[in-house]
Formats: sequence, C-alpha cells, structure tokens
Amino acid sequence: MGWKELFRQRIQLDILSGGHVLTDKHIPVPIRNASLVKGDKPGEVITELPFADKKRWHLARIEWAKSGQRSAGKAAGGAIAGTIVAGPLGGIAGAAVGGRRKDTSKAFVYLIGEDGVECKLHIHCDQKQYVMISAMLG
Repeated sequence: MGWKELFRQRIQLDILSGGHVLTDKHIPVPIRNASLVKGDKPGEVITELPFADKKRWHLARIEWAKSGQRSAGKAAGGAIAGTIVAGPLGGIAGAAVGGRRKDTSKAFVYLIGEDGVECKLHIHCDQKQYVMISAMLG
C-alpha cells in the first residue's frame, strides 16, 4: 500500500443489508462493516472488507432518510437523578440530558459494479456521513 492510499478519505459503513454484494467470496455470515474509500476517478469508490478483496465501484447515488428518537425512560431517569443531586432545576437539566435524541437515520447507497450491474446497500447513516458520501459522487 502506497502513501496515496493511506491518506484517502475512508468512511466506515454500518451495513443493515446488501453487504453480500461487496465481495465475490462466500462469507457465511452477514457482512455488517466495510469501508468506503474515494477512488482516483470522479464517482469511483472502493469498498474494503476484512478478509476480502477490494472492489471498485461507480457511486451512482445516495438516498438519505433522516430520523431520530427520544428515550422517555432515559429522560425520566435523568430527571430523577438530577432532582436527587441538584433539586428541581437539576431535574429539568437531567431530563434534557437523559432524553437526548438518538440518531437513527439510514441511507440507501447505489453502487454500479465493473460489470454494469447496480447494487444497493442499506446503511446506518448520520448527516455527517451522508455529506461525506455525497461528496464522493463526483
């Protein structure tokens, strides 16, 4: 591996489904993690998996669905803990901290292989990752 490859932008993917298309090897368990690396050409990306060969793709598009959820149980627990430690104002602060929104956003990443076939990955994807992957579209 040369210096150029070491400093390429890498995005860690948390794969929900579709990971099997990233390698030609038969892997008996679902593929849940991979890296997406910017290629040399506009729109070119390389997928890297542990114990598998790298594969080159053309990044066709990404569709992002922003979502999040709050945990009422954690908010209540934070309110109780805050009240015990710091009184009524601590309860308000504890509820705010305990009930923070958890990012559950997901995206579909569409990749076109060297054979011209389009494949789809479903991934966990926060806004930062979405922007980074979108920048690879070229």
